[in-house]
Amino acid sequence: MNSGLVSFMKRRDVMMKDPLRPRGPWVRAAGIGLAISLALLSGCMFRRLEKNLERRNQYAVLHGNVSADHATTQAIIVVAYGGEAGSEYVVDNFVLAWPGPYSFLLPPGRYRLAAFEDVGGDLQYHPGIDPVVLWNDGAAIDAIAGETRSGLDMMLNRDSDQRMPFAFDLTHVAARGVRELPDFHLGEVTSIDDARFSYDNAELGLWQPVDFVFNVGAGVYFLEPYDPDKIPVLFVHGAVGHPGIWADLIERLDREHFQPWLVYYPTAARLDMAAEALDRWIQYLFAVHRFPRLVVVAHSMGGLVARAFINRVLAASDGGAAKGLRTFITLSTPWNGHTAAARGVEKAPVVAPSWYDMAPGSPFLQSLLAAPLPPPVEYDLLFTYGDASILLDGSNDGSVTVASQLEPRAQAQAHKIYGINSGHGAVLRSPEAAAIVNRYLAQALE
Repeated sequence: MNSGLVSFMKRRDVMMKDPLRPRGPWVRAAGIGLAISLALLSGCMFRRLEKNLERRNQYAVLHGNVSADHATTQAIIVVAYGGEAGSEYVVDNFVLAWPGPYSFLLPPGRYRLAAFEDVGGDLQYHPGIDPVVLWNDGAAIDAIAGETRSGLDMMLNRDSDQRMPFAFDLTHVAARGVRELPDFHLGEVTSIDDARFSYDNAELGLWQPVDFVFNVGAGVYFLEPYDPDKIPVLFVHGAVGHPGIWADLIERLDREHFQPWLVYYPTAARLDMAAEALDRWIQYLFAVHRFPRLVVVAHSMGGLVARAFINRVLAASDGGAAKGLRTFITLSTPWNGHTAAARGVEKAPVVAPSWYDMAPGSPFLQSLLAAPLPPPVEYDLLFTYGDASILLDGSNDGSVTVASQLEPRAQAQAHKIYGINSGHGAVLRSPEAAAIVNRYLAQALE
C-alpha cells in the first residue's frame, strides 16, 4: 500500500470516530462527500449512479412562465394534465406564490397545460370565479424523453372566458397524479429522529438520487404543525447530509419564537436544480400559510443551495416571501468549491452532477455571488478551522479549506463573520455555534 493511501486510511479511522460523519462503503475525505479516493471507491457505486442518471434522462422537461394582465397577490396554480376530452386527469401541478416561472419533469407522453388564479385562496378551482388560461387554447404538447420544451408561456387575463376542463382540488400537495412521479413531503410533521433521516439514506441521495426521491422522500419536513406566531427557520443540509444533523442545534433553538423546517434533498442533483426544487416547495408553503417571515440556516454545500434559492426568490418577486426573507446564516460553506470535486469530474467514470457545480471556478459558483444580497436581507457567515486534515492544502476544518469558506465576495457580502474552532461536522454539535446562531436569530425578532 502506498504512503498516500496509508495516510488516507489513517485519516479515515479518525473521521469514523465522529458520529456526525457518514459511514459506508466509500470514504469521505471531505466530510461533505466530495473528496473522493477513486482507489477506494467501490465501482458498484458508480454503476448505481449511472443507472439512476439514465433513469432521470427518461423524463421530459416542460418549462414556461405565467404572467398576468393585472396585479395579484393570490397563488397561481399551473396544471399539467393528460387524457382526451371528457376523460382528463391531472398529472402534476406547480403552485406559484406569484407570477413567474414553472417547470415540470414528466414521463414521456402527450400533455396539456393550464393555469388559474386562486382567487379564493383555498387551492381549489372555482369555475367562473378563478381566471384561467389554457396553453395554446388547450393544444397538446408531446413530451419526449431527455428533451426540454421551453417557452411554454401563459398570460392570465382577469376577464378570460376560458374554463378548466375538470375539477381541481389541491388538498394534498404530496400526491402526484401518476405513479411515475414521486410524492413531495411538504409540511409533513415528524420527529428529528425519523428513521428516514439517516446517513444510509443520505448516501442514497448521492449515489441513487432517483431512488432517493421515490423511496425516502424529498421536501420540507416540519417538527410541529405550522404556527403563525412563530418564525420558520429553514434548515438546509449539505452533501451526504440529512435533517437529523440539526438535532443538537434545534435542541438549543428558541422554540417559543421559532419553528424548524427541515429541507431534505438528494445531493447528487445539480445545485441550481436543488435550489429550483426548494423554491417550488417554499412557494407552495407560502401559498398555504402566508408566513410573514423566513430565516434560512445552512451547513456546508447547503449554503450554496440556499443562496441559489434566495437569489431565485429575490429575482422573482419583490413582495410576499421576498419581503419576509431577512436573515441568512451559513456554517462551513465552501463558497469557492472543493478541489476534490474537480478531481471527481476529471477522473470518476461517472460524475455526480453536483460535482460540476462544486468544482472551483464553475459557472455556478461564479454566478452565485455575482450580485450582493439587497437590504433588508442580512447574511451572517460562520467559518470553521478546527480538526485540520493533512489531505487539504492550507488551513481547513478537516473537510473544507478556510480559504474556500472565506471567499472574498462572500466576506464582502457578510454582515457578520465569526470563526469557530471546530471540525466541519462537529460544528453542528457545538454549544458555541448554537449560541451564535441563536444570537443572530434573536435579531430577526426585532
